Amino acid sequence: MTTGEHEVDTVSTVDEPTGLEGESLKRKLDLDVQISDVGPCKKHLKVAISRAEIDKQFDESLGTMKREAAVPGFRPGRAPRQLVEKRFRKQVADQVKSTLLMASLEQLDSDYNLNPITQPQLDLAAIDLPEQGPMQFELDLEVRPEFALPDYKSLSVKRPVKTISDADVDAQLKLFLERYAQLVPKLEGGAEIGDYVTADIFFNRDGQTLNEAKEIQFRLQPELRFQDGTVPKVGEALVGAKAGDSREAEANIGSGSADPSLRGAVIQVVFNIHDLKQLRLPEVNAAFLSSIGFESIDELRNALREILERRLKTQQNQAVRVEILNQLLAATPFDLPADLVKRQEKDTIRRLIVSMRKDGLNEQEIKAREAEIRANAHESTLRGLKEFFLLAKIAEVENLKVEDEDLEYEVEAIAARTDESPRRVRSRIQKDGLVEALASEILERKAIEKVLSFVKFEEVQLEEQQAVETLDQTASGMVASAEDEGSTSEDGGAAQSDKASGEAS
Repeated sequence: MTTGEHEVDTVSTVDEPTGLEGESLKRKLDLDVQISDVGPCKKHLKVAISRAEIDKQFDESLGTMKREAAVPGFRPGRAPRQLVEKRFRKQVADQVKSTLLMASLEQLDSDYNLNPITQPQLDLAAIDLPEQGPMQFELDLEVRPEFALPDYKSLSVKRPVKTISDADVDAQLKLFLERYAQLVPKLEGGAEIGDYVTADIFFNRDGQTLNEAKEIQFRLQPELRFQDGTVPKVGEALVGAKAGDSREAEANIGSGSADPSLRGAVIQVVFNIHDLKQLRLPEVNAAFLSSIGFESIDELRNALREILERRLKTQQNQAVRVEILNQLLAATPFDLPADLVKRQEKDTIRRLIVSMRKDGLNEQEIKAREAEIRANAHESTLRGLKEFFLLAKIAEVENLKVEDEDLEYEVEAIAARTDESPRRVRSRIQKDGLVEALASEILERKAIEKVLSFVKFEEVQLEEQQAVETLDQTASGMVASAEDEGSTSEDGGAAQSDKASGEAS
């Protein structure tokens, strides 16, 4: 995660504090610091800035104010110190507080190597600059997880392989022709995989209806997904059904359901069938082939075979990447703050949808996968964040960096995929504040490529994925709010924005 679409703000330094003259406060402050662990990747800091530091900074800031302040009746720099202090004391105090606070945050980062992953949240107005004694403040800080890297140089990974057969091309040709097919009533026989079913759908639990959807048309596939769950055996339940029949199947609710009481539950789905339709494919003749830009059926089949081979390459890369990370994560247990994961979930959905478009999936395939992603956004986000931190540490150990030419190459690659000019893509990335996200994606890809250079491969037969249909409905009837789904990058973003699109080579 990867990857997304989204990123955790990495704070290695803070803005350099300045006094009223704009000069940096360079001295090392006298700080009393207490740090305690308050949860996974969370530290609580209590900081006290000594009275001597406050007085010294106050004198420096007041001296600057005295030289620059405009006091009626006096030329600049000639007003008595007591008068300047009385007239501008609040303004000077605010400057002192701000300068000392920013300098102390910079020193904390430097002295304690805290590795924060989000900007510290401090209410400056709530911090007092006392007349006597030290200036004190407290804050909670989300920091990078601490873990020992597993042995990533001796992995054995299964790589799926497959020979594209004529039967595979036949199946792809059928899918291609469906773009030009007519949907016609099915007058004989029961429902078959690939037919279109119109039905009233009831989502029930313990005899109570949670939600219902009337006269919904969907294509019958082995699996049916909806926005917060899936019916894994809908094909078995509905094959052979006719108009007027009622069929029932079980549905599994995902962890992303807007109703917390349903997460992980198994419920019943009832289909009251009204109508069946089927596709009538076009006749593949010379006129049809010419209309779609091909001179012969062989030319079309060759083009489809190339598509299948490219898709196989993508599947291989993704499978290898997943197994590498599965092995590394299994050997590297660490926890993350629940609120950090929650904030990222919305961006995980966006990032993975962008990734699927990059991988060439059509809108129907994306829609089917989107339902699954939404239903399991929490698990996807948690995994994506762990991948991000793991790969970032490998990149650090291997001294991998993102250079300007890496970013430019990625911009040009995106431009080629989207048929846009590099200048337009570059402008959009900068406008949307995604430069750091893109750099994170590139760095993670470099880390994967480095691990791949050590991997030993075992070839295994590719497992085919079954076709899936999806619905816009939810089992609960509830829709996740923006707060439930998490916020965008200003709350931390996604730690691996669009990273899932990085392919293992």
